Amino acid sequence: MAKPLPAAIGIIGGMGPWVDPLLLRKLLEYQAALGMRRDQDAVPVLLAQYPELIEDRTEYLVSLARGAPLENPAVNVARVARMLAADGACVLGIPCNTFHAPPIFSRFEEELAGLEVEFVHMIRATLAGITAHRVGILSTNGTYLHRIYAGPITERGLEPVTLPFDPAPGQQGPSQNDVHEAITSTEWGVKSGREARLGYPAARGVLKAAARRLQELGAEVIILGCTEIPLALEPSDVPDLPLLDPLDALARGLVGAYRARLHPLPDGRGSVACGEAVTEPRA
Repeated sequence: MAKPLPAAIGIIGGMGPWVDPLLLRKLLEYQAALGMRRDQDAVPVLLAQYPELIEDRTEYLVSLARGAPLENPAVNVARVARMLAADGACVLGIPCNTFHAPPIFSRFEEELAGLEVEFVHMIRATLAGITAHRVGILSTNGTYLHRIYAGPITERGLEPVTLPFDPAPGQQGPSQNDVHEAITSTEWGVKSGREARLGYPAARGVLKAAARRLQELGAEVIILGCTEIPLALEPSDVPDLPLLDPLDALARGLVGAYRARLHPLPDGRGSVACGEAVTEPRA
């Protein structure tokens, strides 16, 4: 008789396909820090990438503001989440900051009502460990305008530090729009992947200058509030300023939630994770 497949961590990817391998690596690095030493020690992971099904999150938020909304990305992301749950995922994560904007995430929660699966909220996980008072934010325009980080930071009695949205006459350093372009430009932005082999030199220059400007404005730490930013901006670019990567928080949260839900089997055969083990993949 075939050994049942254990339940797994589920990752809903494709909202930045270049980022998904980075999250997989961080999951393994965190598990290694916890004592993983063999292939067989690694937590099972299901990754689903369906980029063409998922509307751009910032474009959706812009369309919503204009009163002519596109399809809410939450609808198809929920479809993927249900598929992963059916295949055995009991803990889910989404490596996309802008997806956590309330107009999107609240719809996602509605779509998944009644689904027995735990969701690790990347924004909350990132903010949980912040002790600095002045917190800088680099992000897409969608995350910026909907205050996905700035709002919760303010609620915690801390001070968000951001760049001005549009460049002003005589302005020093890049604007928020420049940061957004460094992420999303189809010619040189990180999401395009066109300069991946070169280390994203154009985007890196903008992001490095933006980080320095946030530091000049008083930021004591910077949240890399778009999952693509760490692909171009490294800690060595601003060695005297801590950079917080939400993917690190998501990786820790996913592994922690999975491990917390482990339970021993009654016959002593080890353990399965959070719920029913599945006997075979979904057809």
